[in-house]
Amino acid sequence: MKQRIFPLLAVVLAAAQVVLILLSWIVATVMPSSQLRSMLGGEGIRWFFGTFVDNVSSDVLVWIVLCSMAYGSFAESGLYRLIVQLCKGGNIAGRQRRAMYSALGVLVALVAVVILLAFVPHAVLLGLSGDLFPSAFCASMVPLLAFTVMSMSFVYGIASGNFTSVSNAFRSLCTGIVAAAPLFPIYVLAAQLYYTARFVFLV
Repeated sequence: MKQRIFPLLAVVLAAAQVVLILLSWIVATVMPSSQLRSMLGGEGIRWFFGTFVDNVSSDVLVWIVLCSMAYGSFAESGLYRLIVQLCKGGNIAGRQRRAMYSALGVLVALVAVVILLAFVPHAVLLGLSGDLFPSAFCASMVPLLAFTVMSMSFVYGIASGNFTSVSNAFRSLCTGIVAAAPLFPIYVLAAQLYYTARFVFLV
């Protein structure tokens, strides 16, 4: 199913981009007094090539990378299988249980650190006005969650024996990126379509 959805979505986004470019050119040509800007004019072409990198270089791209790495470590460490097993009421071995407690210990330690950094008066991660939103904590929520998942996964993987070397742990990060690879072209097409629409319709 996934092998069909992503290619189809990419075609739809690319086609929408082409239609938007042609539509902006036609409307700007037929109705010069309109507020729409042509993507095939000098200004539009300069904008397209000059801002392409800035358009796709966003927080969302970083979030996709971090979340894919967290997913890879979570799946490859065996922590995902453990949670599924616990939800089904299955028994877990002694080594798995100790590894689970180690991962929970990491979670508690990280939560305690975050509380000290963001949820006490005059905390470092609070905003200049002392508010939680907006603040450095708000801006780093996704990286913090990804780092927490990766830390727990590494500890569980090492303690359970699923990660026997640094290479295994590192490979899990790469596995996550490979699994999320179809999202990257979709993101690039969607981001460029969004910013193109803004350029055309918002003066």
